[in-house]
Amino acid sequence: MRKKHPENGVGEAGVHLFIGFRGLGLEDELKGLIREYGPGGVVLFKRNIEGPEQLENLVADAQAFAMGELGRPIFFAIDQEGGSVQRLVPHFTSIPSARELAGQGPDAVCRWAKKCAADLRRIGIQINFAPVLDIVSDGEKHFMWPRSFGSAPAIVSDLGALWIETLQANGVSATAKHFPGLGRAELDPHHFSPVIADKSTDGFHHDLIPFSAAVRVGVNCVMTSHAVYSAVDPGRPATLSQEINLRWLRQRLGFGGVLFGDDLDMAAISENYSPEEIAFQGLSCATDFFLICQKSESIEPMYRALTDQIDRDASLRQFHFDTIKRVEMLRRFHFGEEKRRP
Repeated sequence: MRKKHPENGVGEAGVHLFIGFRGLGLEDELKGLIREYGPGGVVLFKRNIEGPEQLENLVADAQAFAMGELGRPIFFAIDQEGGSVQRLVPHFTSIPSARELAGQGPDAVCRWAKKCAADLRRIGIQINFAPVLDIVSDGEKHFMWPRSFGSAPAIVSDLGALWIETLQANGVSATAKHFPGLGRAELDPHHFSPVIADKSTDGFHHDLIPFSAAVRVGVNCVMTSHAVYSAVDPGRPATLSQEINLRWLRQRLGFGGVLFGDDLDMAAISENYSPEEIAFQGLSCATDFFLICQKSESIEPMYRALTDQIDRDASLRQFHFDTIKRVEMLRRFHFGEEKRRP
């Protein structure tokens, strides 16, 4: 049973959840997740996609169901970066990788970002989890190499900003990731807990350059990295770090948009932290949306932890209501005046 907070009817803990599901249509699993937890949004993967008409129907049906159950729209998001990370292939336009686009130049970035936005708008998807703004050195066999615009901060900044501005000018929110940068990580957080052991802050400041540029051009969303940055916060991964997300991203870079924590089902988080720890630390560092993409059984414990933390801690309750304001701003960007059940 979803729990509402009396101060604000839309202030349910579930609004912090962005969830994945199994299935190709509005089936019992997705209906149940929307009804029981009132998520802020849904993430789509290849497992949910059979073809254009099917996907458009899925999104439209789920959106109508959410309006009926929750009295508000939900967001739909997808990873449509290009190259090896694009969920819509082969049913929609195939986008070159960031590294390929960097070789083709700024005009190509704008052209492909516009095509990407057209596909997502057609489906009814509001948020693209792109672009990657990680700076990755040339010639390295790095797990992020094809997904990065390059090794030079100025190039990554300029091309990333073009992608963001073009996507958002065409009605789709961009997401700058993986803050504050995965380019110096040696391990993939999907499977390991990467630690960037450099004790100097020079590398950290270097990695921040493209994200600072993204904030300046008005990126709507940012997504965290699960790596530990020893020079800044040796005790916690960036996803759960107040120093990195609250003090650096929110306060020093001035980001006022929506902050996503990367998928909590990744080993770097799921194997090291309890739902209670994730909820407390995540809310404390001004995270708006918690991604749970792969394991539906993880949703209920996270929902319960968020509800408990918001109920018993006044400071976290304030962070929660700050999230509500940011989410409403994003809704206005995509849906105009906020839709409500009559």
